[in-house]
Amino acid sequence: MIKLQQLKEKTSAIDTNALIVLASEGKVSAYGPNSRFGLIHDVLGYKAVDEKIEVSTHGQNISFEYIFEKNPDVLFVIDRDAAIGNGASAKDSVENELVKKTDAYKNGKIIYLNGEYWYLSGGGLLSMKEMIKEVEASF
Repeated sequence: MIKLQQLKEKTSAIDTNALIVLASEGKVSAYGPNSRFGLIHDVLGYKAVDEKIEVSTHGQNISFEYIFEKNPDVLFVIDRDAAIGNGASAKDSVENELVKKTDAYKNGKIIYLNGEYWYLSGGGLLSMKEMIKEVEASF
């Protein structure tokens, strides 16, 4: 609990917003507060770049233009293909010409989260500890 509180204090003290996306087969879905991956906003305190993201198990389908337009300070990426063994890399599709124009890219704040923890086993004791460490590494 102490680690969670300390992390939330850090995120609350900075004027930084974040966008969480799930990348799969070259496409992306966004997740905001109260969503499947909303832990980053709801518990760990990152402000959402867009408070109106549809709350859905599969996220809100978005385009790379959406990411460019919203221009997040931090972009958290969950690579579904890597998690399920498809072998594709989300980095190849995510770090395209549009995303490279965002503050997240320019400031080295595209954080690739471990899909095994976030997509496959989120919520377990070990995975939760590792998930918190990954978000903490965004500083």
